[in-house]
Formats: sequence, C-alpha cells, structure tokens
Amino acid sequence: MYPILGSALFSTVKFLCTMLPVFVAGVVVAEFIVALGWVNKIAWITRPLIVFGHLKPECGTSFLTAFLSPAAGNAMLVRHYETGLINRRELLVSAVVNTFPGIMMHWRTMLPIALPLIGISGLVYYGLLVLIGFIKTVIALFIGRFYLDRKNSDTFGIPTENSGTVSASWNLFFESAKKSQKIIVRVIKTTLPITFVMFLFIHAGVFDYFNKGLEGLTVYLPISPEALSIVVTRIGSNVGAFTVAGNLLYAGHITGKEVVLSLLIGNLLASGINLRYLIPYYFGIFGPGMGLRILTASTGLRMIIMTALIGVLFNIWS
Repeated sequence: MYPILGSALFSTVKFLCTMLPVFVAGVVVAEFIVALGWVNKIAWITRPLIVFGHLKPECGTSFLTAFLSPAAGNAMLVRHYETGLINRRELLVSAVVNTFPGIMMHWRTMLPIALPLIGISGLVYYGLLVLIGFIKTVIALFIGRFYLDRKNSDTFGIPTENSGTVSASWNLFFESAKKSQKIIVRVIKTTLPITFVMFLFIHAGVFDYFNKGLEGLTVYLPISPEALSIVVTRIGSNVGAFTVAGNLLYAGHITGKEVVLSLLIGNLLASGINLRYLIPYYFGIFGPGMGLRILTASTGLRMIIMTALIGVLFNIWS
C-alpha cells in the first residue's frame, strides 16, 4: 500500500508542477489583458467565429491563447466566469470550442513519430482527428448561436482603455496578480485531492483492469486480426500503435486504409482510459460541477462524431 501511495504522491506533484504554473499564468494574464483594455484589440482575429457563436470577445481571446496553451486559455475562461464577464452557458460552449486548438497542436508530438513509421497514413489519421475536432467546434458554435444572447458579440468595437505608461502597466500587472489569488487558491484546493485520488487509481491498477476489458471488445470488430493488434496497442500507447502499424505495413500484411481505421477505433476505445488525465485537468480548472459538464459534453461529442466517421469510412473503403 505504501509504495502505491508514494507513487501516487510523486505523480500528483509532477502533474501539478506541469499544469499549475501554466494555469496561474493564464489567470493573471487574463486579468491583466482585461485591465489594459486589450480584449477587443486581440479578439478581432476570431471575430467571425465569435460572432457566429454569439460569444463575447473575451472568449475569442481565450481561444487564441489556447493555441499556445490549452490550460492557459481555459484559465482565462475561468477568470472571466468568476468575474461575471461570461455566464455558465457561455463558459460551457467556449470550453468545448477551446478544445480545437489543442487538437491542432497535436502535430508537434504526433507527426514526427507517425510520418517516419506509417508515412502518409499518419498524415491522414492526423487530418481526420483535426476534422473531428473541427466538426465538434462547429456543433458547439451552432449550440451557442441558438442558446446564447445575440447581443454578446455586439461588444466588438467598443472603445477600450488606454494602457498608459510602462509604470502604470506594471502597477496594473501587480494588481491583476493580486486579484487572481482567490481563483488560483480555489483551483489548487480542488485540483490537489482529485489529482491524488486519480493517480491512486492509476497506480493501483484500476485503469489497467479497465484497459483489459476494452481489449476484450476488439474481437467483435469487423477488421482483420492484424488490424486488431493495432487497435489493442493503441488503447495503451499511441507510439506503440504507430510502431506495430509500421511493421505490418512494411511486411505488406495490412493496407494504409486499415491502419487509419484501426488507429481511429483504438483512439475511440481509449477515450475511457484518457479520463485518468482529463478528470483532474477539467475538474481542477473548472471545478467538479462545471468540469463534469464540460468533460461530458466534449468527450461525448467527440465519441459520437468519431463513431459516425468510422462508420462512413468503413462503408467507403470496404
């Protein structure tokens, strides 16, 4: 029991040391940007997206920030929600929209590994994941268009405050950091216990047991035994799946189309396993209540769209 506790504690500290600094920076920067009056000066880039979804300019700023760091972009949304700039519905829609930049940025970790191992199939697989994320974002924006106040996007173009002198800007920065303390402390208090419990489950083998259960489902899939080996490997490891697929492709035992389908199916089945990291991330940033809503909406939409896409590809490529 003690080794499991020690491992869980170490993993918790490691995870928080990675996530919290980015989150803290995102909250402080969001406060600072609002204090300087830069929201409308930056958010015009995302104007078509924000206007269509009846979102506020602040949501556009967080969307842009999410391309650099999803955690920082979501931290901005939390700050805007806590201060009353956006309401609960706007937060939910914006958080789902903010998942798209993270999917786009997967190329940095995926393509350098996938392209050498499976070639063009890796590029097709990445493109389909981006397509799934894009469709999910469009659906979220349509929901915002029908359920959010149309007047939200009318705030574009409202005159903003002058940033003033460098000295004044520094004063605003320190004031922003001070105002952010309440949100930051609340998030840390929520994130710490949830993250620790999740890593306890991980090191106790709960998710490994779940993983074996998912592997058992692969026998019911209408694909070749070779393709099944990719699906099983993908449930546990992205890199491992690319390696297995590359070897099978090189040996001529499988086609590029089967590789793409197998990777998509494995990705779909791995959605449950991915909760071990998504739960502490979303619950920590947004709180248990809103975090659960956002996680359910985002993951549910993604799984539905991916299932439909897999069905379409099976019909087209069979």
